[in-house]
Amino acid sequence: MARLLLILFSPPTEAQNIDTVCELSKAAIAANHEVTIFLDADATHSILARQILPDKITSASRIAELIGMGAQVLACRESARIRGIDTKRDFINGAVESSLGGLAELMEQHDRIVAFGSGGK
Repeated sequence: MARLLLILFSPPTEAQNIDTVCELSKAAIAANHEVTIFLDADATHSILARQILPDKITSASRIAELIGMGAQVLACRESARIRGIDTKRDFINGAVESSLGGLAELMEQHDRIVAFGSGGK
C-alpha cells in the first residue's frame, strides 16, 4: 500500500485543482492506498463547514466525502488564522488543524507527494 500526500494551496474558486485532488484521491483510495490531503494558504477556505449546502456540490462537501472514504485531511492553522478562520469551529467534521512542521513530517512519511498551487499568485 502506497502513501499519497496531496498538498493544496489553491482557493475553492480554482476548481480545476480541487477537482484533480478529489478525483486522484478517490482513485488512490479505491486502489487501497492511504491518502492524506494537506491544505495551506487559500486552500483552507475549501473546508469551511458553512460551504456544505444541501442542494449544491462544493469543495467542502467533496472533501467531506473523501474524509468519509478514509482520507486524512489536515490544514495549516496559521494560514487559517491569517484568513480569519477558527479551525475548531469553522472546519468540516474530520478536518484537523496542523502546521508547516507537521507537513514536513508528513512529507517524510509518504511515498508520493503532489502539490497543487494557485498559478503563481
